[in-house]
Amino acid sequence: MANLAVGVTPARMMHHKYALLALVAFLVSCGSPAGEKDAKAETLVIGGDDASEQTENLYQMPTPNELFQIVRTMSGEGQKRMMSPAKNVERYATTQKKALNFGVYATDLVYASTYKITSEVVRYYLTCKKLGDELGLGGSFSDKDFARLERNLTRGDSLDVISNEAYDRAYRRMQDERMGSTLALVLAGGWVESMHLVSRQVLHFDAEDPLVMRVAEQKTSLDHLIDMMEQYKADPAVSEIRDKLLKLRDIYDTFPVIRSEHQGASPSGRMILGEDVTVIVTPEGFKDLVDALETMREDIIRPEDIIEPSKI
Repeated sequence: MANLAVGVTPARMMHHKYALLALVAFLVSCGSPAGEKDAKAETLVIGGDDASEQTENLYQMPTPNELFQIVRTMSGEGQKRMMSPAKNVERYATTQKKALNFGVYATDLVYASTYKITSEVVRYYLTCKKLGDELGLGGSFSDKDFARLERNLTRGDSLDVISNEAYDRAYRRMQDERMGSTLALVLAGGWVESMHLVSRQVLHFDAEDPLVMRVAEQKTSLDHLIDMMEQYKADPAVSEIRDKLLKLRDIYDTFPVIRSEHQGASPSGRMILGEDVTVIVTPEGFKDLVDALETMREDIIRPEDIIEPSKI
């Protein structure tokens, strides 16, 4: 098994280790705010229609708040302007756009809850509820939970719990009802928005910045997302988005990789077999990745009554 790392060279390129666990399982481990207990890793297990029988097709996708925990630790507060405008929810007509932006808005809801941006939590909850209902997910974002949100607007921890419960219900509903192509689009929208919110916190490239490391190491979750979408690529709506994600992966693939024999044991004292993989990220490579990511995000959140510049 290879032990992957985002590495730093003497030229101030970055070094960071993270584990690639059994099969295609991927868990993002993040730091918790000072003074709090370590956050429990949360994942959504995504599979095909017969996932219960074919475990090799299971994918554990990280939930957005796993990425946000480190952002919250490093920067201290969220920024409303980085979220996708909730007012655009009425301007998505196709299933593709609704599913993608459901993922975007659900991510923004978790972001607002994590950062305790209470003025936006209710707004984004209602936005998610509207798109969820239109996608056939009625009940995932319920009136009961909306009332809980209103009662707990001054209790940030409760907002975080309620938002994550709704987020989890919606995703599991899509899996249980075999809404595979819709789920693939929702996951893609959520992944892109999560990466946007994290990368936009990096104002100046620093090879040792944990946020830079976190963006770089998401190639693994991107690989799993692309693999999961493979089974639905016959759907033009999924295929279009998958092709764009493949272009992002092409940029990741330009990052040089250095392999070396692993030295030492794990924190538990057990010996680790395999090799370390050091991924070299330059300022230019990081910029190319973020620029491509932002272009894709703009395409996703653009209302459908606005003509794309390339089509004018």
